[in-house]
Amino acid sequence: MNIAEIIKVLKLGAIAILFIGLAACSRTESPVMDDDDDDTPGEFDPNNVRGQVSGVWGPNETYFVTGDVIIPEGESLEIREGVTVIIDGDGGQGTSPEINIRGSLYCYGTENGRIIITVPEERRTVGNIFAGLWGGLICTRSTQDLVLEYTDVEFTGALGEAGNSIVAEGEIDEGEPRYSIYFVNPDGNFIMWHSRIAYSKDDAIRMNGAKTLIAHSTFEFVGENGGEAFNAKRGTVGDMCYNLFYSVATNGLKAANTRAEGPQIDNYYYNNTMVNCGWRRAQSGRGGSLNYEAGARGTCYNNLVVNCRYGLRLVPPDREPDLENMAYGHQFYYGDHAEIIEGFHPNNGLIGLPNPDVGLEIPESDIWSPVVGENNPMFANYTLGGEYNITAARDGSDVNFLTGSEDFHLQSGSPALSGGFTGFEPRFASYEVNGKTYTTPLPSGFFGAFNNR
Repeated sequence: MNIAEIIKVLKLGAIAILFIGLAACSRTESPVMDDDDDDTPGEFDPNNVRGQVSGVWGPNETYFVTGDVIIPEGESLEIREGVTVIIDGDGGQGTSPEINIRGSLYCYGTENGRIIITVPEERRTVGNIFAGLWGGLICTRSTQDLVLEYTDVEFTGALGEAGNSIVAEGEIDEGEPRYSIYFVNPDGNFIMWHSRIAYSKDDAIRMNGAKTLIAHSTFEFVGENGGEAFNAKRGTVGDMCYNLFYSVATNGLKAANTRAEGPQIDNYYYNNTMVNCGWRRAQSGRGGSLNYEAGARGTCYNNLVVNCRYGLRLVPPDREPDLENMAYGHQFYYGDHAEIIEGFHPNNGLIGLPNPDVGLEIPESDIWSPVVGENNPMFANYTLGGEYNITAARDGSDVNFLTGSEDFHLQSGSPALSGGFTGFEPRFASYEVNGKTYTTPLPSGFFGAFNNR
């Protein structure tokens, strides 16, 4: 081969390398780590996702997660509308992946293109509602942002394993359920917007600090025999409003100024609808709907509490909230059983206790009645008025998928359409995360999350 021919070959090779580089730059998916996690990126395969990921997924694609996924510190993964993420988890040790977020995760679904994070179709059964098939979205102290817009997260709660960051940190022990979402950085941001968490073995969200907005979202069948939909500790400050909580084992919303770091917890719980919550909590005296304790402060108005074990509970002395910085009232209570009515203002909480040195008066603004079935909120499509089956609620035999026809809007003529309190502002007027602004919904004069249609 002469010199001219050699130069020609070298030029062709350079062009080929250039095209390969351009093709690599055009990818929206990120490479993942090899199985041996030796810091050598492997070729990205959407049918076998595991290891380190970042970049963009979607839109309108399906990804199969077969092992733990890690978003590295300082990097981010953006999931776009219409994406389905199938987690190949079965609840077993070593076979129940998690998405470990050390950087940031942005799930940007849309109303007509929701993001679904779930398990294979054959495992989406009633019998697996509390099976805990995969490990959830687990953040670390380096996590900056977690955003869920129009995103569904299902069938979480696999038992913790050695090597899980949540176990290494001491939040749970090996063999205890992981949460659907765990956040632990008080300097981070958590947004849950028009999203849904369903079928969690324990807490749907354990929040050890973050600037937090949860609005227009749904929590279904959370906690097998314990667990809250939102269990927030010190360092968590924000607004939780216009959400539906259906069949949660313990509380829909709980605040305690314990354990974590950062500023005093200050949570605003307003205009939420809570149905059939608190019954599966095995521990005596626990379970309910709304709970502040252990130095927590906040504002709590306009919540609609239906057939729940307890109403708003301000835990008694030695665990009491920061009462000097609490504002509450204007709750609407309904019950289809005498035991439910007795729990509107529970005798293991401060509100309504007969001891004047300890107890707090029941707010005159609360709407409730000692008569079973009175003040029916008149949901658009959800039957009330028969005797509530407390036994089935406690033993979990009433657990089943919702049909999709349930509608918790209020009918015209509902007594819950007026009487709410609008004379306060949200904790934050808006939240700025990753260049997007989320304007916090203002309180409404109706009770609960939904007006009439």
